[in-house]
Amino acid sequence: MPRGPRPGSLVLGDVAGAADLVNAIVDRIADGALADGDRIPSSRALAEQTGLSRGTVVRAFDELVAAGFVVSEHGSGTCVSAGAVQAAQAGARTRGRDDGRPGPDVERRRGRSRRDLRPGIPDAALVAGRAWRSAMRAAAAAGLSGLNPWEEPSPTLRAALSGHLRRHRGIAEADPILFDSSRSVVAALCAAFAAEQPVVFHVEDPGYRGAVLMAREQGLQVRFHPADPDGLDVARLGDEPAIVFTTPAHQYPLGYRASVDRRVALVEWARRTGSLVIEDDYDGEFRYGVAPLPALVTLPGGDESVAYVGTSSKSVSPDLRVAWCLPPTALRRDVERWLAVHRRGPSSVPADALAEFIGSGAMDRHLARAARVYSDRRSRLVAALDRECPDLSVTGVEAGLHLCVLLPGCDDDEVVHVLETAGWRTRSLSSQSSQHVVSGLVLNYARLGARDADEFASALRATLSS
Repeated sequence: MPRGPRPGSLVLGDVAGAADLVNAIVDRIADGALADGDRIPSSRALAEQTGLSRGTVVRAFDELVAAGFVVSEHGSGTCVSAGAVQAAQAGARTRGRDDGRPGPDVERRRGRSRRDLRPGIPDAALVAGRAWRSAMRAAAAAGLSGLNPWEEPSPTLRAALSGHLRRHRGIAEADPILFDSSRSVVAALCAAFAAEQPVVFHVEDPGYRGAVLMAREQGLQVRFHPADPDGLDVARLGDEPAIVFTTPAHQYPLGYRASVDRRVALVEWARRTGSLVIEDDYDGEFRYGVAPLPALVTLPGGDESVAYVGTSSKSVSPDLRVAWCLPPTALRRDVERWLAVHRRGPSSVPADALAEFIGSGAMDRHLARAARVYSDRRSRLVAALDRECPDLSVTGVEAGLHLCVLLPGCDDDEVVHVLETAGWRTRSLSSQSSQHVVSGLVLNYARLGARDADEFASALRATLSS
């Protein structure tokens, strides 16, 4: 009788398909969790544990059998092959590699390494391949529109986004303007609002550097305000018309969620002073164990003074290059004119594919699944940091795809350098600061593998102890 874990007791972490399941099982063989002769849980048990279909699990088993890692006999179940541990520890895997590493084409498909924790990239592998391919086929079957996307952007995507924003962010149906990136949205809004008079651009610090660059390119005077856990304090803004850039759902980069009181006060200030608030809701779909807070644009008077900006770069993937904006009515024509003059608009095929993805319900299913996976990866990282570095403070864990580890008294750029020599890529918090410098690390947990959180926390502890 082969020894080994009872069916269903094998811990595999997050798996999104047959390839992930194969890799996870080989990893468990390599790290000693499974020994030669150990019994693998049944395909039914693994399907229930991972949420994959049984057919997907069977395909993974077939690949493992073909590669010689496991043997399967009728009536005896599936067991780890003799010699599999030695082979896995030597770097053998189910698919050929010249040097134990994926080839360049595979790396391009996978995107960043899982050890790259710099913010900004979601796990595109979580997007259901069948649903996305179906959306792309539907977009391709519709043919080319022959329209200029900066003059007549995809009407199907505008309609789909309208319903999406109503369901997920509580925004009443409106006709969003489409852009090719969120930075171009900020530039258009700044140019439209500042066309008649020079204005000040208020931004939190540390904050989103892209917005600061856009403001300076438009010739605006930038004023930095220290990031506050409750959100931007309007008492700091003065009484003159101005532009305020804010990320209230998950402040970038510290991750604070602006309180309802501060949100209401900011909208009231904007109405009273004739100012513009740019609300960048870059990862507002993801919240973990906390109630949703209202988008600024949904508050009384918000539609008159708030420009709501959203993007597919965090919810789906940045390579779609689709961003949208709901500007105040008074600015809409000027924003559309800027869009046409600068030839900004998403390509019609990916735009229509995204519309199909949303309209079919695949987007809602994707967001639900992604939120569960991201929540688990976030919890792993928080627990590992608490275990290995208990004296460090962590911020921004309630929402989004990244968190911050504060490193008071440390040279965070040096910490980033040392971690990179150990194979981990991170971003220093001070690099996101201009005047109100905070030391720390900005960590994206969206792509963390099953063991990555523990390994990174150990590397950070070793770095700080050296």
